[in-house]
Amino acid sequence: MRRLIFLGGAGFLLLFALSFVKPASAASSTMYTWTPSKLYKTASGAAYSRNVNSGTAVTVYSKSGKRYKVKAGGKTGYIYADNLTRSKVKKEDYFGSKIYKQAAGGPYVASVPAGKMMYIKMEATKNGMYLAHVIGTGYSGYVDKTHFIKPVVKYTWMPSKLYTSATGNSYNKTIKDGQKVSVFNGSHGRYQVKAGNSSGYIYANNLTGLLAKKTVYASSKLYTSASHTKYTAVIRPNQQVYVKESTQNMSHICVVGTTQSGWIYTSHFTKPAPAAGGTTSTTTGTSQTGSSTAGGKTTGTATGSTSGSTGSAAATSGTTTTGNTGSGSASGTTTTGNTGSGSTSGTTTTGNTGSGSASGTAATGNTGSGSASGTTATGNTGSGSASGTTATGNTGSGSASGTTTTGSTGSATASATTTKGLDVSHYQTLTQDSFNLMKSQGYNFVILKATEGSGYTDSKFYTYYKYARNAGLSVHAYHMIGNSTTTSAQHIAEAKHFYQVLAQTKAKTGYAFTGYAFEDIEPTGTNSITTTWWANAAPACAGYFLNEMQTLGQTKVGIYAGYFNWKSYLEGHTDSWPSNTKIWLARYNITLGTNADVWQYTETGTIDGITGHFDLDISYDPDF
Repeated sequence: MRRLIFLGGAGFLLLFALSFVKPASAASSTMYTWTPSKLYKTASGAAYSRNVNSGTAVTVYSKSGKRYKVKAGGKTGYIYADNLTRSKVKKEDYFGSKIYKQAAGGPYVASVPAGKMMYIKMEATKNGMYLAHVIGTGYSGYVDKTHFIKPVVKYTWMPSKLYTSATGNSYNKTIKDGQKVSVFNGSHGRYQVKAGNSSGYIYANNLTGLLAKKTVYASSKLYTSASHTKYTAVIRPNQQVYVKESTQNMSHICVVGTTQSGWIYTSHFTKPAPAAGGTTSTTTGTSQTGSSTAGGKTTGTATGSTSGSTGSAAATSGTTTTGNTGSGSASGTTTTGNTGSGSTSGTTTTGNTGSGSASGTAATGNTGSGSASGTTATGNTGSGSASGTTATGNTGSGSASGTTTTGSTGSATASATTTKGLDVSHYQTLTQDSFNLMKSQGYNFVILKATEGSGYTDSKFYTYYKYARNAGLSVHAYHMIGNSTTTSAQHIAEAKHFYQVLAQTKAKTGYAFTGYAFEDIEPTGTNSITTTWWANAAPACAGYFLNEMQTLGQTKVGIYAGYFNWKSYLEGHTDSWPSNTKIWLARYNITLGTNADVWQYTETGTIDGITGHFDLDISYDPDF
């Protein structure tokens, strides 16, 4: 009996000791209250000992039914499982939101302004909504999760309706062009935005990241697309417009203060240079005798006329100088029948006799020891040199440096041969057959867009590169400048991106890149290039880019620019560039009028069998 009592005592002692052992369900994790919570006394009762604030850490022991047994602030009790979350997440509502009862929307419990801080139950994301509690209030419910993402600033480049939903036709108001809006998210082609104190949805196409306001200096057709095949209106000069984007030498614009929008030529934003001398006359002369030099189109200022002068008189910058005899010089639009040792600098020189020089567009039927360096030199006789586009039927010991030398007699040499080419990007829809057609129609080279900025790669570069090489074309590439910063780092970064894309050409296409790499310097809707930048920074920034390309190993480099910007800001300021930099210039519907390696002479060219318009080029360089 005593033995049993002893064992019973031992069992009692054992049970007593076990009561101090930590239970298997003890302290498994730390969780947080995302909403204010009651600390209940039991797992199922209604009595509670205290309130626990939102954002409080609690120690969780076990779960019983819908409640967790927890320890909060030194007290143990039970909190509803739905009131706890494993991550303490505190977010700012940037938009200002309705607090909905259900994740599907419907009735809501409150509206809160932007800037409110909330605790989020991360596990309860439903239908794109967070279960949230507004700190310092009694409001809890579902909130659109995109409202917690810091908005992106964009601008309306055209008047825009502020719709009440992402899909409906109802709208509250119209937002004027040039307004700043905060963009939160997008769906169905519209962005959810806040414009001032108003919120709603605006079509994504009506917004732009950078707002560029420009003046149109030329009468411009307002085309319906960048392919400029149909237009709806004509914009008069000196109108101000907002520019959304630019491509293919076209800009997408809206006339400020109106609903007129469409595409115009980007070149129409270039302010014309001050008139150097009035109007230009283009009259082809005949039976010119003497030594003449034709060197481009010259614009003269009509300030007077000298007629029938004899002796050593100088008639300068006049509209017409007629029948002069002696050693004079006439710099005007037309010089007719002059005799003596003078020089004429005008558009047309007709029937002149003597040892003079004619610097104009056309020199026809010239005889003597002169040189013709203009657009056309035809039927010249003597020891002259024709440096222009076409030299035809020349006789004597001269040299023709131009596009074509036809029927020449004597010791003439062609020091340059032009070739046809074009430049394309992903905006053109092309196939292998397209490039085969280019080759069959006499095109020798193509320049492909490869990159823009420090991260963008043209989606068709590698595909078109392979097609062009397969067709037997000489292939080159260009990079669109992405930023107008004046520091070197950005331009070096862009050069590195361009180089890396070119370096992968062999792996992507089977052909190594062997052509020229051009930097395209022109304003776009995103690079913020201004007249100030052109005047103060353009040559240096181009130098950063070109020199980095050569440092990386791309020795063949070049620059693309419009004629006006080249003549105004770049020409004569290239000391910091690599000495072998090729020059590619754009000038439409007129002679180039300056020296360049490649001339882009139209943006509306066509190729038989291929749909669309193309930028067409002429190269004066045998490397192309």
